[in-house]
Amino acid sequence: MSNFPYQPDPEKVAKEAEKSKTRAEQYARDPERSKELLNRAYKKTSAYEKSNGALPDFWRDIKTLMRMLRAYTRKEYTRIAWGSLLSVIGGIIYFVSPIDLIPDWFPLAGLVDDAAILVFLISQLRGDLARFAAWEDARNEKPPSLDIIDI
Repeated sequence: MSNFPYQPDPEKVAKEAEKSKTRAEQYARDPERSKELLNRAYKKTSAYEKSNGALPDFWRDIKTLMRMLRAYTRKEYTRIAWGSLLSVIGGIIYFVSPIDLIPDWFPLAGLVDDAAILVFLISQLRGDLARFAAWEDARNEKPPSLDIIDI
């Protein structure tokens, strides 16, 4: 028996992630709908992060997922496989949905299943996240100055 009484079954987590993928296609094809989903996710992330700030790597990865989806909806970053994109959207849909394996209104327990789905998703998308982070870093770098210094 686990020390965590609310740990969801890994098979159920994988099944829920797959189910969310089918709904994700609708969001992937509609940038406005994706933007609204992202707004809901940012709000929920902010609320949870304040109360559960002890998980910095988890929140960093979630924010990277959301930035990647935002960049995709803006057509700034499109170097992501369709299946990976659907996984990202599906995970975010599951995260923002109040009704899932463990409803969100149960204190702390409601976050456990959301976190399980997102941890599963992040582990599946490690390469995509690394490529996006490298793209983001390169994009944010300032080019070397072309000013000529006269001595």
